[in-house]
Amino acid sequence: MSEVKKLWLIALRDLVEKHIINLGLPKEVLDSYPHQLSGGMKQRIVVALATILKPSVLLADEPTSALDVVVQRVILQLLKRMQMDLGMTIVLVSHDIHMLSTIVDRMAIMYAGEIVEVGDVKHIFEEPLHPYTKALIEAVPQFGVRKVIKGLSGQPPDLSNPPPGCRFHPRCPYAMDICRKEEPPVTSIAPERKVKCWLFAKK
Repeated sequence: MSEVKKLWLIALRDLVEKHIINLGLPKEVLDSYPHQLSGGMKQRIVVALATILKPSVLLADEPTSALDVVVQRVILQLLKRMQMDLGMTIVLVSHDIHMLSTIVDRMAIMYAGEIVEVGDVKHIFEEPLHPYTKALIEAVPQFGVRKVIKGLSGQPPDLSNPPPGCRFHPRCPYAMDICRKEEPPVTSIAPERKVKCWLFAKK
């Protein structure tokens, strides 16, 4: 191996060691096998791999799945700190709407492969517009609050053969005739607040 390559590898390892130490990991993990690491450490290694080159945009798909609540908090705090340190945009994809509400600024709600509502997190939780958004928020347990959690009736549609009109209409308690026949347009309710529902469309 040439001296130049040796120096390059030393510099590269030094960069990686500093980065993982900054993420709260011991440098010894570089010489560890995956089965020797805990779930939280593996997830932090993934964050390290994704941010080592300082991206401007980071897409995190289910970053806290299969982790206990304590480790989830650690990972979310880590992502938030990385966002502030690197000035990057983080796009989080998750089924955990409560988790998202604690970290994101804006939220897009999807149903059956389509975005049905977009807005600031505060606005979406204070005044959800789309019936599916309302159902999601109502399904989130609240500490110290006793309430009956109602699930949605029916099943998600077959995306290879979606229903006509609004894809949510077979499960929607507010469905109208037009919902079953025509796909709703995207309606702007306020600046940067949009919803795809016939309840808000200008007919």
